[in-house]
Amino acid sequence: MNFSDKQVLIVEDQRPFLLLLRGLLHSMGASDVVTKSSAEKALSLCKKQKFDIVVCDLHLGVDKKNGFELIEELRIKRLIKPTTVFILISADSARPVVLGSIERRPDDYLIKPFSQVQLKTRITRAWQKRQFLGAVLQEVANENINNAIDLCEDLISTPSPYKGTCEQLLVELYLRLEQYDKALDVLSPYLEGKPIIWAKVALAKTYLASEKYDKAIGIAEDIIKRNRFNAEAHDVLAKANDAKNQGENAITAIKQAIKLSPFSLPRHFSACSIARNHNDYILASTSSLAIWDLSKRTVHQNSLHWCGFIRSLLDVAEYTDDKRTRNRYQQEALLALQRGKFDENILRIDEDFDVSIFGSIINARVNAIDGKMLDAKKNLAQSQAAIDEKYTTPPIAFIPDSLKVMYDLGEYEDALQLQDIIKQQNLEFDSNSNFLLHSETTKAQQNLTNYQQFNREGIQLYQQGQYEKAKDSFALAQGFSPVNTGVALNLLQCLLQILSKNQKPDPDLFKQCRRLYKLIDDMPLKAQHEEKYSTLRNDLDTFMGTT
Repeated sequence: MNFSDKQVLIVEDQRPFLLLLRGLLHSMGASDVVTKSSAEKALSLCKKQKFDIVVCDLHLGVDKKNGFELIEELRIKRLIKPTTVFILISADSARPVVLGSIERRPDDYLIKPFSQVQLKTRITRAWQKRQFLGAVLQEVANENINNAIDLCEDLISTPSPYKGTCEQLLVELYLRLEQYDKALDVLSPYLEGKPIIWAKVALAKTYLASEKYDKAIGIAEDIIKRNRFNAEAHDVLAKANDAKNQGENAITAIKQAIKLSPFSLPRHFSACSIARNHNDYILASTSSLAIWDLSKRTVHQNSLHWCGFIRSLLDVAEYTDDKRTRNRYQQEALLALQRGKFDENILRIDEDFDVSIFGSIINARVNAIDGKMLDAKKNLAQSQAAIDEKYTTPPIAFIPDSLKVMYDLGEYEDALQLQDIIKQQNLEFDSNSNFLLHSETTKAQQNLTNYQQFNREGIQLYQQGQYEKAKDSFALAQGFSPVNTGVALNLLQCLLQILSKNQKPDPDLFKQCRRLYKLIDDMPLKAQHEEKYSTLRNDLDTFMGTT
């Protein structure tokens, strides 16, 4: 391999080793060698210049973007060519670190110390493979998957040492297109004879994707018998058991996968989903924290991940029967919220994110968990008023938890407005937020249907002057939404009409009026509710003053 015409980038924060690497590359014939001491500086440079070879240390400083985070961002943002060789180096040979690095698919992973011969051999081998696959990789980068498949099939028919690599890539492309039978056709020669690990893993993933869960479990278990450190096999085992509603097996498998390789965002998202499916909210909170920690310096950074972590702590509090556990996790959530006010990562990710507003939403949820519905309503109302004042549309990070509290309180009109915003703007949430949105909407559906039916009946009866029957319908509607402002005003309006027509005061009606007064008064109200309450206030004061 001729290094003289290659542009090389070295990323290393330790100057002595950086100089050593540069010397090794020079002695191998490379003349165009650029060095950077951090991933951030490397990213900035790669926006202006394309390199043929990148040699990067894994650890690039405390609280700094590391090597495998760099490779992810370079590839996702297309800041390196499809044929660029990326070599990751590290003095850390701990299994979780190595597996976490390999899962980002560098072209090679070298453990320090290594020789010039080793470095040259690894780069040359990776370069030759990248050049052979270059046309396919370019089509994949351009999202031309069918073209990539055609080119890949042509390469497989060409005699080369890369047949297995081409087949592995072809299977992945078929899986992306959900063409499972074609993926199985590629893998069929590997069903018998000496087991090839990549083929076995691909076979298990294909069976999983095609919902053949027993076959997926069988293949995964066979892989684990041969290599108990294969995290991907444990992933398959977890997802297949989850799909079969075998909760204990699924949770055991995903925990083992995380133990083996804890630096994978997709794995922790899977853990959250599996944990919630089987009511293990502590596991979900642990993985939600990992998602935030793993994402905040990467291309996957999103304030939703921090919100999801706070929410996951409250999930534990909400779904436990133990008071001490509930208090502990509530306090952890509130403490994490306080720390968020001083977390530079949150503002760097989303400069419009307002921790105080999010805090009001979270305090509303804490109130709801404790059964303090009026306090929850007040905190929620304050947060939504602040959102309306500060933003033209609600920030995506605030929507999931706002919607959760709205459904908890029975504020269905507000919840439906947020649902409309999600649909109209086609907002994209992370899988944790999507899980919450779907589960809360599904859970609230029957109550929402009943509320709408009785409230609608009450309005029709009121318009017909049948105030007693209207009162009963509004009362039934309120049973499904005990602190809903709209139905409370409807019921109050109905009660005042009945009182105005009764010659003899009814103590029970006065009692109901007082209850509704406490629910509505001194509460932040939307404009239409404020207007309606103002029109009722004089009559209300008149009747309240007579008792």
